[in-house]
Amino acid sequence: VIRYRQPARIRYNRCMHNTNPRLGISFMIAAMMFNATKDGIAKMLAASYTPLTILLIQFTVTSLILAPMVIQKNGARALLPDRWFGQIIRSAFVTVGVGLYYWAINFIHIADATAMVFVAPLLVTALSPWVLGEPLGSRRIIAVAIGFLGVLVILRPTMEGDRTGYFIALISGVFLAAFYMSNRKLADSTPILASAFYTSFIGMILLIPFLSFYWVMPKMDDVTILLSFASLATIGQILMVGSFSFAAANIIAPFVYTQIIWATSVGYVLFGALPDQWSWTGIAIVAATGVYIAIREIKIKES
Repeated sequence: VIRYRQPARIRYNRCMHNTNPRLGISFMIAAMMFNATKDGIAKMLAASYTPLTILLIQFTVTSLILAPMVIQKNGARALLPDRWFGQIIRSAFVTVGVGLYYWAINFIHIADATAMVFVAPLLVTALSPWVLGEPLGSRRIIAVAIGFLGVLVILRPTMEGDRTGYFIALISGVFLAAFYMSNRKLADSTPILASAFYTSFIGMILLIPFLSFYWVMPKMDDVTILLSFASLATIGQILMVGSFSFAAANIIAPFVYTQIIWATSVGYVLFGALPDQWSWTGIAIVAATGVYIAIREIKIKES
């Protein structure tokens, strides 16, 4: 008897019919909690390790955990992407973006950095007519403009004080926007779990040649916290991937912004830090416009 194994893409598409929006939303909210906690630990580690050292450890552990999961779900063939060049470019975007984010949280609160990074969905929407060939209506244009106003509020209208961390986080958001647009370009040809594996594995490969410029050898006393950090990052990634298996991406998208709430909580618990009035105002504007854009896209696709 010859056993027929369905292609990964077919099996992936079928799993998307197992709809359970509440479970998908719960997974996404939990993923944001793990991500924010991971970011808090990254900020603690920043005193001893460079951002790229932290990122390489994250990518390595995530790759080791995701590889057997990809094999079990999609087969060993799924470990090799079909569109190598696109995957390398995509991974390069997220490697630079996350590396800059870990650098930014050396200077500013996690909640502020998270809000600045959330400029990425606004950029994706703003550039979608030219990059993705998607129409952009007047309502979303206004929402994007208001969202960018929120970013300016976080930066402070007077531009007083040290803005270094904010600008680094803003540049991080630009690279993450490029990463999100690359995701959309490659989505039809790549199962979500395999895509998460490619991101970590290729990112790890891209970082290895530059070890001599940034690598800091982990101390034995820090092994536990480093592994905890990488494990939280991986769990967050798995939960995020799982959320898309139970609900459509546009249904889940607004709940990505719960990461700002978690980031604020983690910042307060670990560092006793809370955003000031300007930051709260800007965060509220960015989050509200992001949620509006996500809901608006749902309605457009439904119609």
